[in-house]
Amino acid sequence: MQQKFTHCYARRSLMALLWLLLPSIYLHAQKSAQPGRNVTLTSGHISLRDVFNVIEKQTGVVLFFGELNTSQLVGVKFVATPIEEALAEMLPPLGLTYEYVNGNRDKIFIRSIVGERKKDTVMVITINGIVTDDKGEPLPGASIRVKGTSFGTATKANGMFGLTMKEGTAHDILLVSYTGYKMQEVKFNSNSGNLKVQLVPGDNRLNETVVTAYGTSTQRAVVGAITVVKGEQIQNLPNRSFDKNLQGLVPGLLVTQGTGQPGGGLGNFVLRGISTGGNAINGAAVRNPLIVIDGIPVFQDPAQATTSSVAFNNPMAQLNPSDIASISVLKDAGAIALYGSKASNGVILVTTKRGKEGKTVFNFRHQTDISSRLKAQTKLLNQQQYMDLLYETYRNTDPAYWTDNRINTDLINKFPHYVKASGDTSFYPAPDWLNELYNNAATTLSHELSMSGGNEKGNFYINLEYTKQNGIEKNTGYNRKSIRINYENAPVQWLRIGANTTLSYNIQDYSYSGASERLYSSISPLNAMRDQYGNFVYNYSWGLAPSSSLATNTRKFANPLVAADLNVNRNTSYRGLNNLYINANFLRYFSFSSNFGVNFMLTEAKEKIHPLLAGSNLEPGIGRINETDIRNANIINTNILRYDRIIRQNHHLRLLLGHEAQVITNRNLYTIKEGITSNPLADQLNIGTIKDAGGLSSKQTLLSYFSQANYDFRNKYFVSGSLRTDGSSLFGDNRRFGNHWSAAAGWIVSAEPFMSKTASFLDYFKLRGSIGSAGNSSAISNAWRYDVLALYHYINSPAVLPPTSSRPGNRDIQWEKTFSWDAGVELQLFKQRIAVTADIYNKKTSQVIALVQIPYATGFYDIQRNIGDLTNKGIEISISADVVRTTGFSWNLSANWSKNDNLLVRSFYPVEKVTTTLLANGTGKNYNSFYMPVWAGVNKENGAPQWIDTTGKISSEYKASQYRFVGKPQPDGFGTIINTFSYSGFDLSVMLHYQYGFKIYNNDGGSFVANDGVDPYLNQSTAALDRWTKPGDVAANPRRLLFGRLNGISDRSTSISTRYLYDGDFIRLSNISLTYNLPKILLEKMSIRALKVYVQGHNLATWTKYSGQDPENANASGLGSAIYPLQRSFTAGINVSF
Repeated sequence: MQQKFTHCYARRSLMALLWLLLPSIYLHAQKSAQPGRNVTLTSGHISLRDVFNVIEKQTGVVLFFGELNTSQLVGVKFVATPIEEALAEMLPPLGLTYEYVNGNRDKIFIRSIVGERKKDTVMVITINGIVTDDKGEPLPGASIRVKGTSFGTATKANGMFGLTMKEGTAHDILLVSYTGYKMQEVKFNSNSGNLKVQLVPGDNRLNETVVTAYGTSTQRAVVGAITVVKGEQIQNLPNRSFDKNLQGLVPGLLVTQGTGQPGGGLGNFVLRGISTGGNAINGAAVRNPLIVIDGIPVFQDPAQATTSSVAFNNPMAQLNPSDIASISVLKDAGAIALYGSKASNGVILVTTKRGKEGKTVFNFRHQTDISSRLKAQTKLLNQQQYMDLLYETYRNTDPAYWTDNRINTDLINKFPHYVKASGDTSFYPAPDWLNELYNNAATTLSHELSMSGGNEKGNFYINLEYTKQNGIEKNTGYNRKSIRINYENAPVQWLRIGANTTLSYNIQDYSYSGASERLYSSISPLNAMRDQYGNFVYNYSWGLAPSSSLATNTRKFANPLVAADLNVNRNTSYRGLNNLYINANFLRYFSFSSNFGVNFMLTEAKEKIHPLLAGSNLEPGIGRINETDIRNANIINTNILRYDRIIRQNHHLRLLLGHEAQVITNRNLYTIKEGITSNPLADQLNIGTIKDAGGLSSKQTLLSYFSQANYDFRNKYFVSGSLRTDGSSLFGDNRRFGNHWSAAAGWIVSAEPFMSKTASFLDYFKLRGSIGSAGNSSAISNAWRYDVLALYHYINSPAVLPPTSSRPGNRDIQWEKTFSWDAGVELQLFKQRIAVTADIYNKKTSQVIALVQIPYATGFYDIQRNIGDLTNKGIEISISADVVRTTGFSWNLSANWSKNDNLLVRSFYPVEKVTTTLLANGTGKNYNSFYMPVWAGVNKENGAPQWIDTTGKISSEYKASQYRFVGKPQPDGFGTIINTFSYSGFDLSVMLHYQYGFKIYNNDGGSFVANDGVDPYLNQSTAALDRWTKPGDVAANPRRLLFGRLNGISDRSTSISTRYLYDGDFIRLSNISLTYNLPKILLEKMSIRALKVYVQGHNLATWTKYSGQDPENANASGLGSAIYPLQRSFTAGINVSF
């Protein structure tokens, strides 16, 4: 298996390398194009002489221009444009004209039109000047454009510029802009002389490029609800996968961290509420937004061993956050509809870095994180408290039988002990599991070296990264080695070819199901970690039956400290994300692009249990090896034809027509062997007995056609419409295709003349709205199409069993379709000191797909069906304000708040048919609400547990209790507050994140939180001390009974009910960051381009009433348990560019 795995990876790596070399191969192999009379040239920063040289080279026409000033910089865009049209467009604004030499069309004379005696005399003026920042430093590359035209230039390295044009052809106003500075309008005329323009820092977001569905736009022109996160906002955070780092940065996007396992646990994403049933094989990932990296939809399903029920690894860890340039989160129909059936949960577009024109830049980055376990909300009993409760449990069960001597004898028989010199028997001191299992100074080291650069012919970006993360839990960790190469080349003016390649090698050592956390919490304080000789105790009993034989429970579990040393739980994966693209311009206004991408993931998952240790359903002395080979591939090809034209300066029309084909393949093979007699530290599948072996393979194909039209008038009125048709092999022949569409519009109200009176305080005012539909084809998996799922198993037998299926197929299942509308407003006030964005939305998902229970007589338990319709209605508000903005000091306050109301408005089935262990779906209730009996407390007379029965009365009979909807795992609202202070090169940022209005069910409540004696020998939290002991007591917990039985009958006190359902509200001090950028004076002396040092703290404090481990350790279904804990981290880093 290992050899095949390696060969497969080598082949795919070679393929990725060939993709990378293709542009260079093409560049060296190409022949020069034959000259014609068409010109193709696009540049915003080129001298007039260079333009003339390109024209001569491409057309063969000789240009004569005498002593004209040809050093001035101009901006041009010609695509297969006839030479006469190109000259007619470019020369007049420069005060120039042309004529043929003696009528010869192959010789053209360029001359000035100054002094021409025509009916309308044309005056030409030359404008010179310099552009500086607020400190007087020159700004190279600043944009200079004449208002109302596309004519302009850019400043040189010294900040100087020169511009020659006809007087009176425009508005005689220059628009001067530079990234990060406020745009200025500067009036000019023939007497202006040398202009000096000083820009001040400001919000230039309106002109920044925004990545949208299959293209780009500007913030001003975007008509959809899109939030952009810059790469520098997340690259320095301790989480080495970008998904969890988005928490709190995007209004409407709820991110829950889940597990703290290094390299594990994809963050739980919910964007604008749950919009899908999401009961497919891949679980909660079908509720996450679609994630697209450089045009490739990527895997979100974790690869793991077949025996595991918890997703340990995170597929998003394949991408180094430092490689990210920007992240666009698409929310409404206007933004997402072009992705059709993949987009009802929203879309996250990740764009990686590119090289920039200029000298090659080298960058080195180092970061060290020191992490410790977050303080658990749960406090455990000490040995004396544990003994007191245990004695009480014995006595409550049968006080006549269980005397102190009998209890002591029974405990001595069950737990390790020693005899003192006095002859007395004593138990060992309680072990300090917390300090033995957890490292309070776990280190993470990350090193990166990158180089980037480019010129007018192309650009490149290369980054090498190595990260080694030591987990806070013993022998857990995550290692990643990755390389990214982005390369783009323009062999000719009308063609660009590029390749983006990232390869990563990942090793993850994980804690199986977070078992150590759960085990250390529940191990009896009477169980010694080591015996009297200092040797480790290997296994413990969950609890042997007492001599009165009320129950039996002989299962054993391993010492978690020994298991961490001897067992192996490792995922080894090779991941690649590669794409090759071309972009060709033709016929002046047309362009064609094609993108071919592959996302592959090859994983070996190994779980090995030492033969001396007990395991899940495994007694000591047996041993187990489980190896799983997982191969996933996602191949996609996207072809797009575009038409982009500005008509008479006021009308801008953009059309798009596209085709997309995608193939997704998955293969999973596993073998489980038991009866190992040697230490299973090597691959030894040839020994032992096969316990189980099997496999699963699937193939999914998608075919799509899509189109979009965008129009804007005077850069003030915007409209957009899109249509997409998707076909998916996931559905039956009669349901295979689905259509999705959108319409959107935007209006820059502040650009209207009637708003001139508000100009003193209102800088920008935009209204936008959208309506449309999207779908979620991933709500089902390939298995649901077929009547029988071909899963082959060997189970305790060498024979192959017939194909089996856990549930029947449903060929008539329909597409989930989400119809939504959105209305938004964007404001900038008081010279851009305050920015406000607000959205309201309404989403309705029809034909929600979920599991429906069916009669056992069918041979199955449930089936996938369309169960009804659900809605999400909400509001999002984000505010950014410069509280203080002076030359030396600034204070920015930004905050966002989101609220969502989710309801199942129609259900085709009664509640009992769409119910799981904890959750149910009923009309008029939140989708996936908690559904269970209501806890009525403890009977103060006899200490019995109580619930509310079907008549509304209190009953001590659990079977008489009534199931009710009692809350939901999704919050009513959530948000973030960020304060950023800047002073003399220092930047201090403080981030608070909060969630409120949701419930968490503590899945460990009936075991080690307060188990009432049901599992008498497990340790518990101090909450168990609040129990009933005598008549009249008002207590949180009922009387304690050995194994939860009185007279042999269980009182069901720890059964599922609201007893273990808690409020999950919390406020977390998520991050404090301090950064220092060295001043330019020092950098110049050291010949360094930039140097930044930073320190930060992450997950510093949490305020919550939740009594479980951590409110963010809950899963997507609101189930909280003692899994791998989150960490508090302190970080120090340095970033040097030269």
